[in-house]
Amino acid sequence: MSSSRPLEAFAEEHRLTYRSGGSLPPHGHLLTRGGQVEGLVEGTLPGGVEGTLAYYTYTYETTDSEGHSTTHTRRFAIVVTSVPQSIGFMPSLGFHGAESEMSGIGAGLEQMVQVDLDGHAGLKGSRCYRYEGASETWTRRLFSPALIDWLARSEAELGFELADGVLTTGRRRIGGDLLVGLCEEAAHLTEAIAAESDEDSNTGVAAGDAAKDPDANDPRMEEALRAIAVDPPESIGAAERVFRRHLARSPRTLIRALSYATAITLLLNIPGAAIPILLAAAGSWGALAAIEGGLIAIFAFFVFRKDLRASGRKYAAEAFWRNYAERRGMKLEEPLRFAATHADAKLPFRPDRVLTGPLPGGGEGSFCIYGDGSKRADRVAVVAGPAGPVAESELEAEPQGLTTKDLGTYLEQLAGEDREPSPA
Repeated sequence: MSSSRPLEAFAEEHRLTYRSGGSLPPHGHLLTRGGQVEGLVEGTLPGGVEGTLAYYTYTYETTDSEGHSTTHTRRFAIVVTSVPQSIGFMPSLGFHGAESEMSGIGAGLEQMVQVDLDGHAGLKGSRCYRYEGASETWTRRLFSPALIDWLARSEAELGFELADGVLTTGRRRIGGDLLVGLCEEAAHLTEAIAAESDEDSNTGVAAGDAAKDPDANDPRMEEALRAIAVDPPESIGAAERVFRRHLARSPRTLIRALSYATAITLLLNIPGAAIPILLAAAGSWGALAAIEGGLIAIFAFFVFRKDLRASGRKYAAEAFWRNYAERRGMKLEEPLRFAATHADAKLPFRPDRVLTGPLPGGGEGSFCIYGDGSKRADRVAVVAGPAGPVAESELEAEPQGLTTKDLGTYLEQLAGEDREPSPA
């Protein structure tokens, strides 16, 4: 029997659309593991939520201390639903039941903090992580005693991830009536997250409960932008070399590189402690200093070069967007705050940049951008107001990067689509 036969039977029973394969939105930890869809069902699932029920499999390798590699395979039944109104309040969230094989994080662990589940006895061994910049008040309201009790009563292998408005609810591979239960669990979670987001919009407290980007403030970048006078850049990377030269001359850049390099060298001394100990015992301090100094120099070079490239690119992009907004009479907004205050518009993606002001052809609106046009997932949209309408498009750029001309074309096209009357 085909491994996806339970899904086919499910689709037939519930009069839904079945496909043998397809793609899922690449959001969250699980759906960015490079896995394979082995059958999916689309439509209004049991529980009343629109979504996709799929069998999803990924593999990974581990290597033991003796160099032996082992391949592991993880097979899931998952339900993927959309909660776009949550983007501005909770960009990422994850839950891992005591026996779940999902990670329990919705995005990179470096931006996540653990959620207190009130020490519920039924959740022993479970983990939950939220976006670091999410409001604690909003988080406590979402994880009400009722939701915590519901999680405690759920199957121990249940897990879920919320990332940029995409909710993935999963268990290990199941079939039959258990698929109905998984769909109902996904519906319950979708409705709980949507209801909390909608409540903030309806009561006018969205701005206060909006998530905040913990990396938004960069004093080093602000210092560089104040110090360097650049001509209005016509493309997103036009000023990159200027900022790289500035950073290369900055003592702070060198000190950062040396600090990181020294820390790496000290960490390497822990597993390789025998060499420094033997050299010290033999009184070969010169050789020890040469080895340690050489390692620091090598690591500092690579850290220094990486910092120049990453920071130069970031600062050039910031200079480009600030200049573009000023020239068009628009203002840059905090993307997460914008997503929260425009939750009713149900943004189709989490924006990296938001510019608000006059639109071509008249009226006010906001220009939302995700990415820089170099990837297929990059998007652009014009949002006409707190509740929309929204016109969106793929974002594509030439090899030299986004230009002011590109953006002007997208802005004019999408603003025109927003003004078109909706079909009756």
